[in-house]
Amino acid sequence: MSNVLGFLNIHVEEAVNYWISTYYVESEEYQKRKYIPGYMEAHRNESILLCKHALANLDAVPNSVEIGEDRFDMETSLADIVSNHTSFYTAIIEFLFIHYLKGSLDCTKEDLFETILKFRKMEGISLQGLISGYAAKGAHMS
Repeated sequence: MSNVLGFLNIHVEEAVNYWISTYYVESEEYQKRKYIPGYMEAHRNESILLCKHALANLDAVPNSVEIGEDRFDMETSLADIVSNHTSFYTAIIEFLFIHYLKGSLDCTKEDLFETILKFRKMEGISLQGLISGYAAKGAHMS
């Protein structure tokens, strides 16, 4: 495992917290559910777990179709799903850059850039799954 992935694996909770506090709190999904008892903690835990699963296998992004179906059931708009998804990957990359610049992430530039490219690939693959799951669920409802 690269230094970058090892760092992220250790700091996954911090990275997810960064995404939630920087981006997710601005989403429609959050605004609709922020007063539901236990929602935020459950969503945070789910995000951490999914991130850990993705870090364990960078070549396959598990559960993206099911998450798309789930977000359809939650009546989250497709635009908000895409926004939340892309902001998650943006936040992870920002989190890594912040720590790289602070010196708390010890890695080469090459390792950092290669990892970012892997994340961009994962982002595209998982976005396809989200949209497929969302669209399939919508087609069954028609």
